[in-house]
Amino acid sequence: MDTYQQIHDFTPAGAGKFADFIAEHAKPELDAGMHKLECLGVIEDNLNSPSAGPLAWELAAASAADGRAHTFAAELDDLIIEHVTPDE
Repeated sequence: MDTYQQIHDFTPAGAGKFADFIAEHAKPELDAGMHKLECLGVIEDNLNSPSAGPLAWELAAASAADGRAHTFAAELDDLIIEHVTPDE
């Protein structure tokens, strides 16, 4: 199997950027930690996809304070990434 990139977390700057996004767009009664896990999972999938999808995640309209979907976009510098080569 090929090497893949595993995202462990946001960098401090990335965490601040994500926290600002959640504060601005998400319903306050929803768990920000779950949004973070979902976001990092989607971005990791996009990072490792053959089409090299965007480093982005969409906050669903149902989770948004204004009832509209919003997109969070990360940069590589926002993420703590490990290059993993699975044992064969």
